Amino acid sequence: MTDRPTIDNAQLGTLQRIIAVLVEAFDAFHAQPPSETVEQLAILIHHAMTTPARHYHTPEHIFKFLKPADPIQNLTALFHDIIYYQVDLEFNPDIWETLAPYLRERAGEFFLAEALPSDDPLLWFTLELFELQPGQNISIAPALNEFLSALVMNKKLAGLVPDKDLYRTTICIESTIPFRGRPGGDCYLGALEKRLKALSQQGRLPLSTDEIEATLEWAVAFANTDIDSFGERDPGKFLDGTWKLLPESNAALRSRDTYTLRDYRQALQKMEAFLSRLDPDQIFNCYRNSPPPEEYAQMTARARQNVATACQYLRLKWLAMAVLEALAEATGGNAPVSLFMGDMPRAGEKTLGLEDLLPEIPVPAWVDPHSAMYQLLAVGRVSESSFDIKNSPLSLFLFKSLQPGQIEPLLASAQEMFDGRLQPEAFLARIDHGVVAAVARACAAMVYTRRAKLLRLIH
Repeated sequence: MTDRPTIDNAQLGTLQRIIAVLVEAFDAFHAQPPSETVEQLAILIHHAMTTPARHYHTPEHIFKFLKPADPIQNLTALFHDIIYYQVDLEFNPDIWETLAPYLRERAGEFFLAEALPSDDPLLWFTLELFELQPGQNISIAPALNEFLSALVMNKKLAGLVPDKDLYRTTICIESTIPFRGRPGGDCYLGALEKRLKALSQQGRLPLSTDEIEATLEWAVAFANTDIDSFGERDPGKFLDGTWKLLPESNAALRSRDTYTLRDYRQALQKMEAFLSRLDPDQIFNCYRNSPPPEEYAQMTARARQNVATACQYLRLKWLAMAVLEALAEATGGNAPVSLFMGDMPRAGEKTLGLEDLLPEIPVPAWVDPHSAMYQLLAVGRVSESSFDIKNSPLSLFLFKSLQPGQIEPLLASAQEMFDGRLQPEAFLARIDHGVVAAVARACAAMVYTRRAKLLRLIH
């Protein structure tokens, strides 16, 4: 191919940039697929990564991996998230046409076909790598998306990319299965190395020992880049990624002006529960001396700090939502967030928000205004999200109004309310009356239709 565009040309559009990445990769493999084939592949990837449900796993996520003259990494980047079924909830027609010979759908679940072609060694290697069997229900498999992404890649690139390189790229995609712990106390890729070398010795993997080790060095770098937000120095940047994931896993939040107080609170609780279960020491992978021990220790320490900060932040956020939810339930029931807090601001617009009606209070002695938590609540995450402002004025108001020892008991009381074991009014009665009164007055100014009931709650 001639006159190919430059990958890092900032003037290229998203689809053109994907084409450029494909062209460079094919050039590196000395392949010359027809231009029509390259275009079709690029459109397939672009279509898959730009569905309305996607906010984090988008083409921008692809581009952070790209390295000039590294076709293995770049192909892995293009294909590793092409399937994200729990978010997309469907396959586009071209992808389904590719997968249909290998899958069977029954009662809304996907199973591998019982009879798979015996003359496809890469297919059988992929099954072995992901520890799957013909006929298996893969809807509940922890690696559903990674396996299907690798399968689509292998079928689409067969005959265009050397088989050996497809084996390598498949291994790199498999390495992106997150949070797998340390079998036998070792990082996951150490255990994978033993499996791959055994397959090589059996003649089922056309890679030498040196090639396996080189592939795993690519894989560990790729896998760690895939979750590199956990290693951010700035917790605001880490939370940016978290906020992009929220609408992917909570469909209600994709409607920025209509999601309810309960929708938002439940999304925050789900994310906090997920993060609180993570072992920060098992987030990043290592393989031999990659990354170096000092760097790996630093990445893990940052992950530990980011997870702890995010959990505290999320608890304060959903406690604030619990107060609004209690006020809503006590005065007419669940309601859109926009009813109580105002519309999401649009470019060039400023509308009245709940934050404009809360009283200004001084920073108490027990709060450090220079702390990461205070800055996250007052100044906000690094950027706006599609459904939420980046700072948290109501959470900040509670953070400054409540003693540190009051937070955890109130979170427990809020959970009692969510579980139906505590009435909203009883939950509100456990909060300092002045705090509830201030929030209720602000809500009364926002929600004309509930003004009288909200003001009665104060008294």
